Amino acid sequence: MPLVAPEKLSTWEKVVAPMMMKRMVPDTATVPVSAFISSAGTIVAAMAYRSLTWAALMKALTGTVAVSGTILFIIIGATTFSQVLSFSGATNGIVGLVSAQGLSATAIVIGMMLILLFLGCFVDQVSMMLITLPFFIPLVQRYDVDLIWFGVLFLICMQLGLLTPPFGLLLFTMKGVAPPSITMQQIYMASMPYIAMSLLILVLIFLFPAIATWLPALLSR
Repeated sequence: MPLVAPEKLSTWEKVVAPMMMKRMVPDTATVPVSAFISSAGTIVAAMAYRSLTWAALMKALTGTVAVSGTILFIIIGATTFSQVLSFSGATNGIVGLVSAQGLSATAIVIGMMLILLFLGCFVDQVSMMLITLPFFIPLVQRYDVDLIWFGVLFLICMQLGLLTPPFGLLLFTMKGVAPPSITMQQIYMASMPYIAMSLLILVLIFLFPAIATWLPALLSR
């Protein structure tokens, strides 16, 4: 039995979302191409429902510019931050300071994962990458950590950041599409099983690196 009656579904839920997922899931189109297809599908659906007006189009464009502009400013700020660190020598100084503590590679990686999990509660994923990678990559190279293994761990932590309260992006996305009766607290609680599963996967890959590295190693032969 469906959770929502078909007649109550929006045009996005009935037409555009399935169109986008049908392209992305089998990997027949990249995310930008899927976004273009979705945008075109939205326009066609709006024309079919006779709801495509200049006012609606301008409202959609204004919202798109606002969101895209915010993301671009975040990227600009984070990129500037990473470049300043690089040119000032702060990156090398911090890497040298951490290396001088005599910590093992395992302790270093655990510390990195904890930092990422903490930042994921408050910072978006693009900013996390641009802020942390200038420090993390030199460290993992200094300690001869497998970059593929570290990259998988890094991406899992990034994905967890989308789900962890209080500012997980997917939590607010779910709130936006959920019925008004669903509270943010309920969405937080509903995300807990997914967070637990992601943490379990993170621990398993940390303890057994071959889970992440065997396939790339096989394909590189």
